[in-house]
Amino acid sequence: MQKYFETAETMDLAKDMLGHTFTYKSEQGTFCGLIVETEAYLGPIDMAAHSYNGRHTKANDPLYQAGGTIYIYSIHSWLDMDISIQKAGTPNGVLIRALQPLEGIDQMEENRGKTGFETTNGPAKWMAAFGIKNKELSGTKLNESNFIFSEKKIQIPKNILATPRIGVKNKEPWTSKNMRFIVEGNPYVSKLPKRDMNLDTYGWL
Repeated sequence: MQKYFETAETMDLAKDMLGHTFTYKSEQGTFCGLIVETEAYLGPIDMAAHSYNGRHTKANDPLYQAGGTIYIYSIHSWLDMDISIQKAGTPNGVLIRALQPLEGIDQMEENRGKTGFETTNGPAKWMAAFGIKNKELSGTKLNESNFIFSEKKIQIPKNILATPRIGVKNKEPWTSKNMRFIVEGNPYVSKLPKRDMNLDTYGWL
């Protein structure tokens, strides 16, 4: 499974991850959701990446590890999670931006103090919903410990939209590049206007 994250271009993997499940086995129980939104980060050449220009610190070291390594980091006191992409030494990553909950929903809503789409429709929101409160598991490997990525797609997106990433300001040409991928119409996609939500199929085939 680890090879999955090393066998294709980072942008292609960011797109392909949509429809796979992401599961977290925690002390509160099992949380699971479908990946509905991702963003690709292309490492040293990408002005928005934490490893831009070869920046390498203890904190971002997971990006430099083998594909499928968990990288947890804080943004304005919130926690986000990337998955390292490519072989060790090539610090690319994919940010998991939003999940459609499948398992552990009641506990997710309790953890977030929110219900419905607001529970997991953003990178820090789903992390809070899953009860992840620190960076302890940063550097662990997918499918070897607490986090599991499904080998196959559980759902197939009817259509995938590519848009500019969110919150990447003043970093042209990288600000405008279409490096965010969403399941079109899925109501758990972050910042999705109500008029664009498909409440019949949630954007799946």
